[in-house]
Order: sequence, then structure tokens, then C-alpha cells
Amino acid sequence: MRSKEQENKRRQRRRKKQLERAIHAQSVSLDGLAELHPRGVVSFDLEMAGAFPDDIIEIGAIRLPLGNDKIEVFRRLIRPRTFINRTVRDMTGLTKEDLRDKSTLDVILPEFLDFVDPEELVVGHAIGDNDLLSINLALMRMNHKNGTNIRFCPRYLDTVRLAQQLLPKRKKYNLIALLESFGWHSKKKHRAFEDALASYVLLECLLEDSAEKPDWLPDLLTRQGGRELVLQYLDYEEDAH
Repeated sequence: MRSKEQENKRRQRRRKKQLERAIHAQSVSLDGLAELHPRGVVSFDLEMAGAFPDDIIEIGAIRLPLGNDKIEVFRRLIRPRTFINRTVRDMTGLTKEDLRDKSTLDVILPEFLDFVDPEELVVGHAIGDNDLLSINLALMRMNHKNGTNIRFCPRYLDTVRLAQQLLPKRKKYNLIALLESFGWHSKKKHRAFEDALASYVLLECLLEDSAEKPDWLPDLLTRQGGRELVLQYLDYEEDAH
């Protein structure tokens, strides 16, 4: 019995390594941005229950299609399959009561995958090492249950790596610290939609004076309702940076 358990653990580790390689192969470098021709950009973030890397309790995203002025929003709370640990409760303000009547990830995740066009660029803060892996680990579990073989490996731009490349002398690369260096301050608790929005604002700040900024990159603040949406969650101090 122990040998079988050990073999299952080894198999899971191998699959995780394979997923990590597949995800990292889709990473877009700063130099490669101009060569892309996406249909749009999706910035997203997850919140986790805390115990397992695939126990997702919230997905938040904004979608900026190219060719029109729309801003599309995806916000879903998800009933965890385990429990929310204290750190997550303190950080997000979410409790088990908030999630008790919500749909499970088996229902919500396919909705999110339909929200993202395969030809769009995905953006997020540390999504290469965290969020994309969490989604694919959840898909692995769902694939085993349903007999499917679904992966989520879009082309993506990680704002942590972008900041490390453009601001190499910084000591902190967390989302809040980076935003504050550009004069933006979060109004609300750490939540998926707010962080998805903040990640896109950070992306625009990082690329504002960069020669590699692509002409196709959507400007969130000038889109219809964009400034109002951002200012619901972020304050700006013009002289802060």
C-alpha cells in the first residue's frame, strides 16, 4: 500500500513539473511584446482557500478586447472543497459563510475558460508561478474525474518578471509596493478582482515610458468607464512617485 501511495505521489510530482514547463513555455518577454497580435488582453487573479494549491475560492478578471472600447468583467466567488485558513480570512475578509451557497469550481472554472479567448494575452502578478499553475492543477483533478484532457496555457505576461526586468534595483516586487511607487494606493482588501484590475494598472505604469510598449496595448483609463472603474478600488497621488 505504501509503495502504491509513493508511486502516486511521484506521478503527481512529474505531472506538476510537466505543467510548470508547459506554462513557462508560454511566457512572453518584454522584447516579444511587439511581435504579438492578440485579440485582446485579459488580466486576472485568484484567491485560494489556503490548504491546497488547487482550492480556488475566487476568480476576478477584466477583459479588454482590441477593436472596440469595451471592458468586460468576470467576478465569481467559489465554494471551497476544503476550508479557508485564518491567513486567507484575514487577508481577504472572506469567510465560509460568504461562500457556503456559491457554486463549486467544477461549475465556475469552465465559465472562466470560456471568458478568455485563446488568442488573447493573459496578464497577472506572479501568474506564471502561481495562478496558471493553480488552474491547471484544478483542471488535472477535474480531468481525472471527467475523463477529459483540458489545459489552460495561454500566452501570458507576468508583471513580476516585467518589473524585475525594468526596475532591477528594487528590493520589493509585491503588487502593493510596486503600485505605490507609481502613486497608486489600494482602497480595499486583497481580493481577486481588485488585484486583477491593479495588475493591469501596474502593467501600463511599467510600460508607460518603455520603447517596447506595443501600439496595440489597450489603455484602461481612457476606455469607456475605465477611469471610474479603477478609481473605485485605487487612489492616485500625482506627486507620490
